[in-house]
Amino acid sequence: MRHKLVAMVAFISLLGFGSDPASAQLKKIRFVVSAVAVTEVPFKIAHLKGFYREEGLDVEIILIRGALGAAALIGGSVDYSSAAGALIAAGVRGMPVRLVLVVSSKPLQDLVSQPNITSFDQLRGQKIGISSRGGALDLTTQFILKKNGLDPHKDVTLLVIGSQEELMIAMRQKLIAAVLLSAPRQLMLYREGFKKLAYSGDYVPSYPTGGIGVTEEKIRKNPDEIFSFVKASLKGLHFYRKNRAESIEVLTKYLGIKDSSLASQVYESHLSRLSANFSEDEAWMKGAIDFTKQSLGFSGAVPTHQIFDFRFVEKALTRSPQKEKIKRLEETTSNP
Repeated sequence: MRHKLVAMVAFISLLGFGSDPASAQLKKIRFVVSAVAVTEVPFKIAHLKGFYREEGLDVEIILIRGALGAAALIGGSVDYSSAAGALIAAGVRGMPVRLVLVVSSKPLQDLVSQPNITSFDQLRGQKIGISSRGGALDLTTQFILKKNGLDPHKDVTLLVIGSQEELMIAMRQKLIAAVLLSAPRQLMLYREGFKKLAYSGDYVPSYPTGGIGVTEEKIRKNPDEIFSFVKASLKGLHFYRKNRAESIEVLTKYLGIKDSSLASQVYESHLSRLSANFSEDEAWMKGAIDFTKQSLGFSGAVPTHQIFDFRFVEKALTRSPQKEKIKRLEETTSNP
């Protein structure tokens, strides 16, 4: 299994994220993302702006769909994974992984249906697209269907299609009746007459979209590397939040959006759903675990520390230049 994952990683490395000869002095690490999506844009910015290099890291970002990314992480083929939902599911099952950063605290997708489907009851007997078995889209789709009175294993057929782009194509070709899509794809389909059945965040308020996951072994053996990776990623996230024009430019190229108004709409939508400090409180963590347990049919107790470890984010934010400037300003003000 490990050899197959290594081969897969080598084959599907994302163009534009590779290393170069000047990176010989840097520590090479592999970061797997689950989709070419808006959630990954802050990591792209961190790479383009040289934030990883500033922390001594040569980061290769690799695309592996859904739960396979978590498997690659557990198998040691990659160092970090952004597949937050799949990582929580793996942790609930007892796998030795931890989520150390959250990009968005809610899922971002809409459940989009064909133009003639305006209710959940009309989905009975229909095919619904997912990207992979056990991934975040699969789990969230099943949960929304259950909440609307449909058994995802009896009343509908969950059909593995592939990437978000492939799922959108399947919708246009009427191969599936509905699918969870994130920006910009659901916004594009709405312009073509497709319908919005549900916003996933209304059903799952405590569930991440995007993040950074690592193994327990990595935390034990190389916490300094994790801190450096988290710190550089936070720089990318803060830049994304504060620099609208440049961030939209990167987003436009990364997602292949040609319509400037659509790109702005995607950015604003995502920005409004970013996690406040890229970590969450105990109540949120319990909610994310409970949702995953329900989706997996798991009834055992799962403590939050078995899934989450936000110490690296907290440490990085405490030591951030912005915090230091504020601290010095407060000291100057209080001691004239």
